Amino acid sequence: MNIKKKTDCKYIVLLLIFMAFIAACSDHNHPTDILENLPILPEKELRGIWMTTAWGLDWPMGNYDEKVQKKLYTDYLDLCESCHINAIFFQVRSMADAFYDSRYESWSKTITGVTGQKPSYDVLNFLIDEAHKRGIQFHAWINPYRIATRADKSQSFSELDAKIPQMWVKDYDKVRIYNPALPEVWQRISDIVKELLSHYDVDGIHFDDYFYPSLSSSESMKDDAEYAQYGKGTFGSIEDFRRHNVDTVVQKVQQVIRDVKPWVVFSISPAADNTYNYNTIYADVLKWSQNGWTDVIIPQLYFSTGTDDSSFNQLLYWWSQFTYKNTLMVGYGIYKFGDSTQGEQFQSSDDLKKQFAYATSMKKVKGGLLYSAKYLTENKVGITDVIKDEYKNPALPPCVISSMANNKPEVPSGVLASKGELSWTGTGQEEVKYAVYKSNGPGKTATLLGTTSGTSYPLSEKGTYFVTSVNRYNVESDLSKLTRWGN
Repeated sequence: MNIKKKTDCKYIVLLLIFMAFIAACSDHNHPTDILENLPILPEKELRGIWMTTAWGLDWPMGNYDEKVQKKLYTDYLDLCESCHINAIFFQVRSMADAFYDSRYESWSKTITGVTGQKPSYDVLNFLIDEAHKRGIQFHAWINPYRIATRADKSQSFSELDAKIPQMWVKDYDKVRIYNPALPEVWQRISDIVKELLSHYDVDGIHFDDYFYPSLSSSESMKDDAEYAQYGKGTFGSIEDFRRHNVDTVVQKVQQVIRDVKPWVVFSISPAADNTYNYNTIYADVLKWSQNGWTDVIIPQLYFSTGTDDSSFNQLLYWWSQFTYKNTLMVGYGIYKFGDSTQGEQFQSSDDLKKQFAYATSMKKVKGGLLYSAKYLTENKVGITDVIKDEYKNPALPPCVISSMANNKPEVPSGVLASKGELSWTGTGQEEVKYAVYKSNGPGKTATLLGTTSGTSYPLSEKGTYFVTSVNRYNVESDLSKLTRWGN
């Protein structure tokens, strides 16, 4: 081949490379783009609410009719959607009972009024599907040990479920629990989580702050025999033994999640006072965080702001020093607002504004949960208005499983805006949804309009739009090309 032909081939190759580069830039905004000419994605934030079913507090409130239950729940979800809340933490197992047909425990009395009675509909599938229809995550909230409660020991506990072996149970003055010291109990809790994950499309598994029971000064834990059998000679004290037992359940639950559905988030909401966690309920929360046995820690900061050690901001500052391998979120006690017994700062919504402002100033905080759902509907002293103002625009939950943070899904292509609709070509990847944004200009934070599992989205006003894809780990792709609709 002569020199001229070689030169011509070289130019052709360079031209083809340049054309491919231009084509790529026209359909995707990759890192090769000039960053200052791109819109900025808004911060990700989990905005959750706890929905309590113990004693029917939030749901179903003593209503046992299917239509009434469904409407109560969807009304909650519609309100959550209007507040741009993106996650519901629903209590599916509060008293060693089940919101689904379980081989380990009987149907919850909460649903029908009768323990073990099968309801007329698939309760858990309904709850999950209705949340997902609205782009709201569903986290299954489980109490690991509690079986039953009573006012005091003068009363009797309800009859023990035949599915629960009597030798696995411990009775105290006010509570009956699975015995945390028994390896059989560790396995039972792990099996319950595995069963739930295997049959239902939950986004998270959530524990609250009930581990070993908090007893009165006159009570004993009554676990000397278990310590002698399983712990003596291995642990320095019976307290270390108890913490080990809780640690083991936490580890086993995380492992079953990773084995069955590794994208499912494992979160725990400890008490605000970590001394109480460590010495009373034997929950070594900082150890879990150091070892990465949980994904998210959500301390229950149900206090007003102030300067004392038990104030909201001082406690949040303390927890922010010990996140380690966990994501930190905030538990807000909205139930206290408007309650005359709770003190002056809870008699207006001003302190809730201060709590939100302080949490927003903490870079390690990636969201929060509100306790609990029914107080959102009551809107005492205008707290729901404050929440709507705080959550003006929708937000995506963050990726909290750090090992997956860099595994971005593919960028949507073929983005077009026409006749009041934005459309695009799907990535073809499974378990991906799409986030639709309106650009507010180069270098400015874009506005998230919403998410969809489809490949189109209605537009209501002229502007510049783009799309991203989001996988089950809440990892978001790079931006699609920007497209204009309207004059």
